[in-house]
Amino acid sequence: MTICLSFHTLQASLLFKDKVGTLFLVRLYQDEEKDYLPLKEMYQGFEPKEGTQGLPPRTEEKREEWLKSLLKGGINLLALVEERVVGHAALLEMEPSRNYEYMVFVHQDYQNRGIGTALTQTVKDIAKSMEYHQIWLTVETINLRAIHVYEKVGFCRVGPRDVECEMVINLKRRNEGQ
Repeated sequence: MTICLSFHTLQASLLFKDKVGTLFLVRLYQDEEKDYLPLKEMYQGFEPKEGTQGLPPRTEEKREEWLKSLLKGGINLLALVEERVVGHAALLEMEPSRNYEYMVFVHQDYQNRGIGTALTQTVKDIAKSMEYHQIWLTVETINLRAIHVYEKVGFCRVGPRDVECEMVINLKRRNEGQ
């Protein structure tokens, strides 16, 4: 499922087929008028709330505040099945040295179908095309499926492996050899 694209290429949707044969789109979050309510609805039905690092927040007020902060900065991608938001990925600048935090959420009814992999690979491709240096994330050490997805896309585990572990992908080093 490797794709090469530039950030500007993603103005259109990327079409994928999941593991059960359902078509889904991956595209940039476009604007509050078109995308906010469908994204908010995905998180209203998302379980478990307050999972890893307390995300997504349990209360509607906190969840809305968190979601709006994600959408203000960085890159936000949506995965849609029949115009329903079923996944959301965010890439957020954490420090001005081109290092970014990644997070991805796929609605529980659509997990284990390749949607998280498509979102993660697309974010990686965008970050490489924009010459970002590094992406990092944290994941619960018991979430073996997510760890497998991240490793498949190129993330490596770093640091101690307690309840959560940090994973990193260094894009600068990979770009220099290409």
